[in-house]
Amino acid sequence: MATGVIAPQTNARHRIISTRSKRLALTLAIAVAISWKYAEIHPLLLFNRTTFIAVTRFIVQALPPDLSLGFLRIVAEAALLTVATAIASTALSVLLAVPLGMLACSTLWRHGLVATSRGEGASFRILAALSVSVRAVLGFLRAVPDLVWALLFVSAIGLGPLAGTLALAVSYAGVLGRVYADLFDAVDAQPLEALLSTGGGRAQIFLTGIWPQSLPNLTAYTLYSFECCVRAAAVLGFVGAGGIGYQISLSMRLFEYRQVFTLLLAFIAILSLTDIASRKLRAFLNADLPVRGTSFSLMPADGLLGTSFPGRQRLTRSFHRRFIFSAFLCAIAVSFYFSGFIGVFTQEGLKTPMELIRFASKLLPADLSLQFMRSLWLPLIQTIAISLIGTLIGVLFGGLLSVTATSRLVFAPTDGPGHHTLLSSGLRNAIYWTSRLVLSVLRSIPELVWALMCIIAIGTGPFAGTIALGLHTTGVLGKLYADTMEEVAMRPVEALRAIGTRPFQLLLWAIWPQTRKLLGSYTVLRWDMNLRAATILGLVGGGGLGQVMYNDVQLGFYPRVATLILVVYALVMATDWAGSKIWTAASD
Repeated sequence: MATGVIAPQTNARHRIISTRSKRLALTLAIAVAISWKYAEIHPLLLFNRTTFIAVTRFIVQALPPDLSLGFLRIVAEAALLTVATAIASTALSVLLAVPLGMLACSTLWRHGLVATSRGEGASFRILAALSVSVRAVLGFLRAVPDLVWALLFVSAIGLGPLAGTLALAVSYAGVLGRVYADLFDAVDAQPLEALLSTGGGRAQIFLTGIWPQSLPNLTAYTLYSFECCVRAAAVLGFVGAGGIGYQISLSMRLFEYRQVFTLLLAFIAILSLTDIASRKLRAFLNADLPVRGTSFSLMPADGLLGTSFPGRQRLTRSFHRRFIFSAFLCAIAVSFYFSGFIGVFTQEGLKTPMELIRFASKLLPADLSLQFMRSLWLPLIQTIAISLIGTLIGVLFGGLLSVTATSRLVFAPTDGPGHHTLLSSGLRNAIYWTSRLVLSVLRSIPELVWALMCIIAIGTGPFAGTIALGLHTTGVLGKLYADTMEEVAMRPVEALRAIGTRPFQLLLWAIWPQTRKLLGSYTVLRWDMNLRAATILGLVGGGGLGQVMYNDVQLGFYPRVATLILVVYALVMATDWAGSKIWTAASD
C-alpha cells in the first residue's frame, strides 16, 4: 500500500521538475535571442579581413615591449601607486566595514536571545530598524560598481589616486560589511548565551564572544578582498584615478602599443605576486601552532638553550607575527602617503569634505523626467544583453579550456616511466600547462583593457563590450571549473579508470555528477558580477549604461547621473533575485 502511494507522488514530483526545467530552458532561450539582437552580435565580423588586419597591426606594433629605462621608471611608479591605492583602500574599507557589519548583524539587533534580552519594546524596534537600514546601505555600496564610484570621486575632488582610494574604500566597505555581518551571524550561539547569562552587554558579547570566533574567516576574506582591490585599482586610472590604468589609457590614446604591452606584463606580474604573497600569508596566519597534548611551558629546560623546543617555536612564531603586524602598519602608512592622504591635512586638503558635500548636492534631486527615463531603455537592455552573452561565451570557452586544464583528465595514472613514450607525456604536459597559461592571461587582463583592444579590432559598440567580457569570463570560469573538477572524490574516477574508460567518459559519468551544482552556482554568481562589469564597459566605448553615464558626467548633467546610479542599483538587485530563482530551479 505504501509503495502505491509513494510512486504517484514521485512521478508527480518528476513531472513538476520536468515542467519547471522546460520553462527555465525556454526562458533562457528567449533571453539569449533578445540579447543576441541588442548586443549587436555579428560573428562574421570577427573573421572579416578588416578585423584581421587591425588585430595583426596591433600585435606587430605591440612587439617587442618597451623596456627602455625611462619608461620602466614610469611603470615602476605606476605599479607602486596601484599597490599603494589597494592597500590604503583595503585598510579604510576594513575600518568602515567592522562597525557597519556589527550594526548589520542580526544576532545582536534583530533575532535571538541577545537581541531580545532586554525585551521587544520601542528601543528594540528602533535598533532592529537601524540594523536593517545599515544592511540596505551596505547593499547599495556594493551594488554600485567601483569604477562608477571612482568617476564620481574624480568629478568631486579632481584627478589623482586619492579619488581612486576613496572609491575602492566605499565600494569594498559595502562588500566586507555584508560578509562580516554574515560571519558574525554564523558563530556558535552557546558562548554568546553564556556571556548573556552573566550579565554581559552587546559590546562585551561582540568583543569576547563573536569577534574571536569569526576572526580567522574575517582575516581570510580580508586578504581576498585585498587581492580584488589590486585588480580594481589597476583600472581606476581609466577615469583619472592614477596607477597602471591611467598609463594604459594614456598609451592607448597615443597609439604606443609597445608601452601597453609592457604595462600589461607589469600588471600580470603584480597580480601573480599578490596572489603568492596572499596565499603564503594566509597559510602562516591559519597555521595551527599548538600541538595536541604538548606542553608549551616557557620555563628553562635542561640544555644549553634554556628553552624547550615547543617553547622556542612559540617564541619564533610570536616574533614573526609581530614582525608581520609591524610591516603591515608600515605598508599602510606608506600607502596613505602615496595615495594622497597626507595632502588632506593641509589647508587646501581640508576643503575636500566640503567639495564632496557640494558635489553630492549637485546630484539631487535625481532626474526622473519621463523623457530621460524612456531614453534609458535601450542602454539598459544593452547592458543586460552584454552581461548575458558575455557570460555564455565564458561558459562555452571556459568549459572547453577547463577540460584540458584539469590534471585528472589530462594525466592518466599510467603516465609513469615505461608506460608512455616521452612524446606522449610531453604532449600531455604541453596541453595542460598551455591551457592553464591561457586561462591565467585571460582572467588577469581586466575587462576594460580587453574592451579597448576589442574596439581597436571591431570598433566601438556593445559587440566589442560583449567580446571583452566573454574573454575575461573565459579565464575566470575556466579556472574555477578546472579547480572544482580537481577536487572531486577520487573513488568514482578510479572505479571507471579500472574498467578502461576514456577521459570524456570520466568527465561525463564521474566528475560532472559531483560538480554540477557547484559549477552552476559559480556560473550564476559570475553572471551577477558580469552585470556590474557591463555597466562600466561603456566608459571606454563598450556600449550600455556606462556610456550614458560617462557622457552625462562629462557634460555636468549630475541629476541624470544620480538616476543612472539608482537604475544600476535596481538592476543589480533584480539580477540577484533572478539569479537565486534560476539557481533554485536548476538545482531541483
